[in-house]
This record gives sequence, C-alpha cells and structure tokens, in this order.
Amino acid sequence: MNENESQYRFDLLQKRWVIIAGGRGKRPDDFTSRKEPTPENGFCPFCPGGEGKTPREIAAVREKGSSADGPGWKIRVVANKFPALRIEGEANREADGIYDRMNGIGAHEVFIESPRHDSTIAERTVEDVAQLLQVFRGRLQDLMNDTRLKYILVFKNHGAAAGATLAHPHSQLIATTVTPRTIALELNACREHHMVKERCLICDIIKHEISERDRLIGVDERFVAFCPYASRFPFEAFIAPRFHQHDFALATDGDLRGLAASLREVLARLKRGLDDPPYNFVLHTAPNARVEPKRAHQWETLAQDFHWHMEILPRLTRVAGFEWGSGFYINPTEPEEAARFLRSV
Repeated sequence: MNENESQYRFDLLQKRWVIIAGGRGKRPDDFTSRKEPTPENGFCPFCPGGEGKTPREIAAVREKGSSADGPGWKIRVVANKFPALRIEGEANREADGIYDRMNGIGAHEVFIESPRHDSTIAERTVEDVAQLLQVFRGRLQDLMNDTRLKYILVFKNHGAAAGATLAHPHSQLIATTVTPRTIALELNACREHHMVKERCLICDIIKHEISERDRLIGVDERFVAFCPYASRFPFEAFIAPRFHQHDFALATDGDLRGLAASLREVLARLKRGLDDPPYNFVLHTAPNARVEPKRAHQWETLAQDFHWHMEILPRLTRVAGFEWGSGFYINPTEPEEAARFLRSV
C-alpha cells in the first residue's frame, strides 16, 4: 500500500468496513507525548491505608495471615462505588409502548491491581500479571453461577483519554442481563463461518496472520499478538491463544501465564515506543451458557465456533462526526506499519 493511498478493509469478526487512510501522515513519532494526566485529588482510595474508603472486598490475593479490608493485600476486588448496574433485583423485561425496558440489574466490580500507585502491567513480572488474570477468571467463574447474567466483560481504562478517573492501576468488570451488541456480532460471525466451513473463524485468522507475518507483534507456542487487518485505531492489538478455547473461565494457570507474557510484552512495547499512551483493553469471552430463560438452540455450538481473545485499543486519535455518523472508523496508520514499529521497539 503506497503512503498516499487509502483502502477499505473488511473486519471479519465485526462485519464492518474500516478505512485505512495511509496518506494522512500518521507515523509512530506523531503519537508520542500525547498523554493526558489522570485527575487526582490528593488522596487515593486504592492505595494501602484507603481500604476503609472502598466497598468491602469481594475477593483478594493477600499475604498469609492478613485480614480482609485491611493491609497486606496484593490484589483487591471491590464493588464499584458508583456502579453502572446493581446486583440486587430482577431484570423484569417489559414493554414500554413500542419500546422495551428492563431494570438495571448486573454487576460492576473494580480490580485494584497492585498496592503500588505507579505500577503498570508493562512493568510487572509475568507471575504478577498471571495472578491478576487468575483473579479475572475467578470472578467470571463465580458470576456465571448467576443465571440472570448473560455476559461478563472485563476491561481496563488506562489514562484519562481512555476513561480512567483514578491513576492507581485498576481494571473493571461489568456483567449484564443482555448480550452486548459488539459481542453478539462476533458470536454471529463466528457461528456463520463455522456453519459454512466447519472451522473456527478466529483460528483461521490466527493461522493466516502467523503465515503472513506482516502484522505480527509477537508469537510463541501458545499465544499470538498482532495488529488486526482492519484495525480501527493506530497500534490496535489482538491477543489470542493459538489453541482453540471458547471460554476464558476454562483457561488453566499455564494458559494464563502464557497470556500474561504476551499481554505484558505488547503493553511494554506500547509504553516504550509511544511514551505510555492511554489505552483500553477488553476481554471477549463466551457468554454465560447457564442463563435463564434461554432461547431455543441458543449457543449450542459455542464451544466449537467461538474463541476468546483480548483486544488492546490505544487512544491516539479521536472519534469524530464522520465516525459517529457513518459507523466507519478512519485509521491513519497502516496495521502493517504499526506492527513493524512495535516489533522494532
């Protein structure tokens, strides 16, 4: 692709077109030093000593002998103090004239990732990152026992431009009584591909990216990281297991250590190469197959056709009127160039 050309590229998972505008001149050096400070008010409730300022612990990784809601923790999970959804009650879907509505039932939790206020995933050990992923897995396993909850999304906002309101390293979980549209589109795309080809779509994408290598960031025996062919954002990354697995909750400790190494490597390359940009990451895993009520034949082929993965979305450009109005994303950096730069960091 010439530097003055643009291309439409089709996203197989989301069934949408993305515009790769190579002529807009956005190179890696154009994106450095664009961090916005995360607001601080002089007191951090996530630091040691602030345990009494957060809701009570739901789960934690602690030093032996330490007590809940006190010092001695490595990772804490608490309910969000200002939740988007609440766990108590029933959804009670009902008509509102021509519309539908439900009560705001769900769960909203915060993972306080480290006692250190300035510790990022890029700087932690693989073992520490794996331990955080194990806590993610534990909360998914627990919440999937609640048959009201259809989907559980784990995500991280890093930096003010990505939506973080506190600088202390943390990630979040929101569980919903509906399947999010983005997830539903992926589920449908994967099922349709499997119906025609009797293969997993994401497995096919992974094999292609490893074969082509142009968009690879890193690959080992268990995991692969690459810039998606139809990347929405500059330096967007996609991390997935090379083995087929539909549900993150089924991942073993060994699997999570492999993911930890890949995630830490990608975030470290972004941090070093782009001066610690703001980013979001999201974990896309299978919906809760235990949910009730369930439509006939819903998710019967899920174990064969879906494949969990993690997406990292640096916030280096702004979504503006054309994007909102058209549904297109305009990415000024070719994913091949982005991957080449990240490999070189």
